[in-house]
Amino acid sequence: MLTKRALGSLLRPRSVAVVGASPRRRMARTVLANLRRFGYRGTVWAVHPSGQPVEGFPCFRSIGELPAVPDCAVIALSPENTLVAFRELVELGVRAAVILGSGFGEAGPEGQRIQAELVSLAEEHGVAVCGPNCLGLIVPDEGVTLTGYHLPEDLASGAVAGVVQSGSVFWSLAHNTRGIHFRYLVSSGNEALLDAAEYLAAALEDPAVKLLVAFLETVRNGPRLLEVVEEAHRRGVPVVVLKVGRSEAGRAAVLAHTGALAGSHEVVAGVLNQYGVIRVDTLDELYDVAEFLLAGRLPATNRVGAVTDSGGEKTLILDWGERVGIAFPPLDVQTAERLRGVLAPYVPISNPLDAWGAGNFEEVYPVALRALADDPAVDTVVLGTDMVRETEEAQLYAQALLELSRYTAKPIAVVTNQANGLDNTAVSRLRSASIPVLQGTEYGYRAIARAAWYRQWRERPRPQPQRPRELDELRAALSGALRSSPILGEYEAKRLFALIGLRHPQERLVHTLEEALAAAEELGYPVVLKAVGPHLLHKTERGAVRLGIGGPRELERAWLEMSERIAEFQPGGVTGFLVQEQVPPGLEVILGCHDDPTFGMVVSVGLGGVLVELLRDVVYRRAPITAEEAEEMLSELRGAALLAGYRGKAPRDRAALVDALVRFSWFAQAGEGLIEVAEANPLIVGEDGAGAWVVDGLVVARHHG
Repeated sequence: MLTKRALGSLLRPRSVAVVGASPRRRMARTVLANLRRFGYRGTVWAVHPSGQPVEGFPCFRSIGELPAVPDCAVIALSPENTLVAFRELVELGVRAAVILGSGFGEAGPEGQRIQAELVSLAEEHGVAVCGPNCLGLIVPDEGVTLTGYHLPEDLASGAVAGVVQSGSVFWSLAHNTRGIHFRYLVSSGNEALLDAAEYLAAALEDPAVKLLVAFLETVRNGPRLLEVVEEAHRRGVPVVVLKVGRSEAGRAAVLAHTGALAGSHEVVAGVLNQYGVIRVDTLDELYDVAEFLLAGRLPATNRVGAVTDSGGEKTLILDWGERVGIAFPPLDVQTAERLRGVLAPYVPISNPLDAWGAGNFEEVYPVALRALADDPAVDTVVLGTDMVRETEEAQLYAQALLELSRYTAKPIAVVTNQANGLDNTAVSRLRSASIPVLQGTEYGYRAIARAAWYRQWRERPRPQPQRPRELDELRAALSGALRSSPILGEYEAKRLFALIGLRHPQERLVHTLEEALAAAEELGYPVVLKAVGPHLLHKTERGAVRLGIGGPRELERAWLEMSERIAEFQPGGVTGFLVQEQVPPGLEVILGCHDDPTFGMVVSVGLGGVLVELLRDVVYRRAPITAEEAEEMLSELRGAALLAGYRGKAPRDRAALVDALVRFSWFAQAGEGLIEVAEANPLIVGEDGAGAWVVDGLVVARHHG
């Protein structure tokens, strides 16, 4: 178990030993050069058999010759020699280590063996390890620059803590020219012992940290990451994540539609949305989002008032605003009157406002910006200009923004329509005053939309899910059923769903035609006939479903045809038939859940029923969920408009669907550790007030294979 002391020795060591350092070893020598150049105030020793001083620091021929136990060791050796050195260091009593270089867990069986031994030693001795296969870490306020790569001369401490699983991204962030400075920046590498969540948790304890950012190729401990995110929310610290890798290799099971849809990217995106994490898609977007958040003014809504100096770029702004979720509301009558007083008569008053006119921008733009800031429909004021370098306009625009910042408390920003050719002097003036200069139409407006979403998420009441009384009974029933059969078909699945309150049509399980006729007479025509069996899945594709059977003769004919057809595809696989009441037509929806390797039980909802794999309109959340979260899931569906009624169709029973989704999420919770995947598919959602019915289902046990 790692202690705070061990983490402190890693992030803020009082002494450092660099093992493998000599004038000829580039990586280790650069670590020492960085420590000297950035004023590290602790004690520094080099370790190398040559014994030659490096970068002015004394060098010892072996670890055993060190005059004292270092807080932290930086190791820049081959994997085999790293293991030997690390064993000596932990026996000496070192509390932390940064293991640079590659050839460990990412490099095949031998590297994996060495990494496993490193982890075993670290866990036994309580040593905090960064890496291996990493570029190290920096904590600029104390000159802690434990990286073997060059750092910029203007490296400064800031309010951001960043953890990245890519060495190149670590290096790029450290060299950024956006004025984004890091309190902590960690290249976590293979995360053999400490993962991204643990670094972020340690950074959160520092009150100087105002923003967390992470570049993740994988999420190694989903529940722990979510705990850290919740703590960040309690401290008022936004979390921004760039998760790469849209692979679908993490599918849960191919037996169910749910399993075929559960791509890792979609699940991570849904769960991070659920927990209020701001997701970005590129590094450029990360910079814009971080810069806007660090300015400290969060927009109440996505309503923007923009002043620009180009008719063509005004159209570009409108195009991208619509794509990324920005609204440009009509301007208030009083705003229009103020603008008309300074604009040329032929300049149309609109939002966005192309205020160039006769070119008297030094008179028009300060007034126009203030007018938009005073407009009650506008929550964020943007100057949409390219801040072209070596122009008088760039300096005058900067001055107008500086004055506007003092005039209004609303969020303000410059959003350029390109990311190059900016006037560095004007941009520096603005950034020094905490006025964001967002670079590029798409990412600039997307950053404002992301910040507005975050503030709205943070301010919404978020009640805790209320555990139903039936959960223990359901778990016991589920456990018993799965002991009898690892795959539960429709008949058994729907009875388990009913224990949590999900409604299904009346039905009878029959084995002969005579029983079927009697059941249909009891239920009343029209009826549905289905063949059932433990391996008879996706019945529609197998011809094992017949809807709208209107009488005995039609039922008899359907029985014979279905029996013959099923025998061709599934000989001996039919254990019976279901005769069901025919429910009214409605919108087909899939409710699913699966045991996700990152976050545990995850619930999903999608449109399309049997067509869901084609439409791929699915949203995910970690189970269980509240009614409010269920509503959010439905709103995120691309086909959400179908629930409200489309092209003359009546609205669907959204309340019944929300209730069913919440209940199904509790089914997922009850199945934690028991089920791999389950689905209610389709769930037929009737007209408003008519309810919803599960008409088919499936439950697959964990480790069923």
